[in-house]
Amino acid sequence: MDKNLLEIIFDNLYNGIYVVDGRGVTIGVNKTFEEMSGFTNAELVGRSLYDLVGKDNYFSGSASLLVLERQCPVTATYSTSTNRKLLVKGRPIFNLAGEIDYVINTIWDLTVVQYSHRIDSDTARSKLLSEDDIVTCSDKMMEIIDLALRVAATDSTILLNGESGVGKSLLARTIHRSSERKGKALMQINCAAIPENLIESELFGYEGGAFTGADHRGKAGLLEMAEGGTVFLDEISELPLHLQSKLLNVIQEKSFLRVGGRVVQHADFRLIAATNKDLAELVSHGLFREDLYYRLHVVPITIPPLRERREDIPTLIQHFVEKYNRKYNSYKKFSESLINQFVTMTWKGNIRELENLVERCIVTTVGDFITPDKVRIPGLQTTITPGVGLKEMLADREREILLQIQEQYGTSRRVAAVLGISQASAARKLKHIKVSKKN
Repeated sequence: MDKNLLEIIFDNLYNGIYVVDGRGVTIGVNKTFEEMSGFTNAELVGRSLYDLVGKDNYFSGSASLLVLERQCPVTATYSTSTNRKLLVKGRPIFNLAGEIDYVINTIWDLTVVQYSHRIDSDTARSKLLSEDDIVTCSDKMMEIIDLALRVAATDSTILLNGESGVGKSLLARTIHRSSERKGKALMQINCAAIPENLIESELFGYEGGAFTGADHRGKAGLLEMAEGGTVFLDEISELPLHLQSKLLNVIQEKSFLRVGGRVVQHADFRLIAATNKDLAELVSHGLFREDLYYRLHVVPITIPPLRERREDIPTLIQHFVEKYNRKYNSYKKFSESLINQFVTMTWKGNIRELENLVERCIVTTVGDFITPDKVRIPGLQTTITPGVGLKEMLADREREILLQIQEQYGTSRRVAAVLGISQASAARKLKHIKVSKKN
């Protein structure tokens, strides 16, 4: 293909493109990325992402650096110093020797103009939560993100399913940011966090004097404030039955009345709901309206728990370590053996639990190199994967021991001396581990 035509295509793609080499040095960006980021190709070319990423720097994070570390495709979101929120899909390009020559990044602009009024104490964390990032190298999660980006362009109702802590709120915000409504408000409310006697007025608003203690001026509800934007109802299973009926009517009629009101309010918003319970089972027990369930179940997206995408754990650990190192001005690092131990944990609290434990390790351990013997977690449990035999478990344990000793002593000669094996054997085992890690 003609070189000039390739350049025309490169600079006229809808998505931003960012290309780096195997050392993390910027090779070039296209014009779309220049427009969405506010940085020029001339500013970035020849500069290492290791120098561009960090607090108060060009970028808050980098998919490319995660790709180079994990040796696999990574999807991540990060912010820029020009107040842009970007979603990046980084893909490594390997040479015949199995080394990364390039990382090709495809970028979406997720910038939101403004988040509006906070409804409850849980929602009041939205500003902090909006700074969270998606980080994944899991094929399952990449498929989910691809689906989310496709449906974001529509106005279809979305139902997010998944255990507590898997990232339902984060995905809801990503969908809003990727939609045509991103310039309007994203209104979030946790249906389980507000007393039943208050949730109706918070959702629908009320007229002055509608009930004892009501503001005489009245108050707009979440649905009004979301005009033109998105409504995110978290823990929708906790919505009282009588309000389920009223919400169903809003979805069908695109209108509603305030509490105590007579003036019909127009409803123009996109609805995203989330639950950590099986709504179909609740329907079968009469605890959730069947008609509302089908109205919500237009585009169901199920986010798998962390224990079903363990390949994400090392990548998330690295991301959280970097995040809290920046926050606490530290330079700590997890040993490979500790990361392997974390990979085997049950993670009932999913990503939220993992992040909390990483932060705890950063702030409570002494020294910059964190090993399993420095971490004390009450009730720490590991799992044994069904179908994995003794040979595989012993191989995993040998790998942990070799990596831990290599981290402490460096050379294969010293590793051999500590373990009482020949240097040739130690070198062969370590080389095998390196090759396995790349694959």
